[in-house]
Amino acid sequence: MTMTTIKVDAVVRDRLNAEARRRGLTAGSFVEELLESWARDQRFAAMREAMASTAPADEASYAEETASFDALADDAVPDERPSRPPTP
Repeated sequence: MTMTTIKVDAVVRDRLNAEARRRGLTAGSFVEELLESWARDQRFAAMREAMASTAPADEASYAEETASFDALADDAVPDERPSRPPTP
């Protein structure tokens, strides 16, 4: 991986270094974790937004479909594996 330098305020640099050290990471690894966490938060925010804008008819269709799957949840498939005799 190619390294580069970014300019940040000295206070920010010191805070990054201190937290990275506390976690046993390099500053670069800590920044990478922060970026991954931020990206995850963005994905979940987009999902929440999409769910909030779902049309009522689509929500009803989803509820109906999942209810039909839930009704099957108790239909157990018999265990067809042969039982083994106890080991002496």
